[in-house]
Amino acid sequence: MTNKAKIEFLYKEDGIRNVDFLSDLLHDDFILDWDSSQGNVKMYKSDIINLAKELKNNYVDSIMEISHIIEEKNTIVVKYNHKATTIENPKEIVLIAKFVVIWEFEGDKIKKGYQISKPN
Repeated sequence: MTNKAKIEFLYKEDGIRNVDFLSDLLHDDFILDWDSSQGNVKMYKSDIINLAKELKNNYVDSIMEISHIIEEKNTIVVKYNHKATTIENPKEIVLIAKFVVIWEFEGDKIKKGYQISKPN
C-alpha cells in the first residue's frame, strides 16, 4: 500500500479508530504538533492510540470528509471535516471540527504530523 493509500484508509475507512492499523502506521518516534482551540499540544504514538480508543468508545460512526489531499515526496497534506454520530443520538451526524494536517513519512511510517483544527 502506498503512503497516500494509507492516509486515504486512515480517513475514508475509519483507520483513525483502528488501533492495530495506527500501531503499524505510526513510527515508534512519532510526534504530532497540534494547534487547536485548546492551544498547542504535542502527542506521541501512545497518545494517538489512546485517542483512537476514545473515538471508538464515544462515537457510533466517525466520518471524515476530505476536500483536499496533496502528496509531494514523503509529505501528504490533508484538509478534511470530521463528522460523527454520538451514542446518545446515533441518527444525527454532527460536525466535530475542521482540520488541516501535514504528515511526514519516514519510509512507510508516519514520523511527524502538524495539525490545525477548528471546532464547529
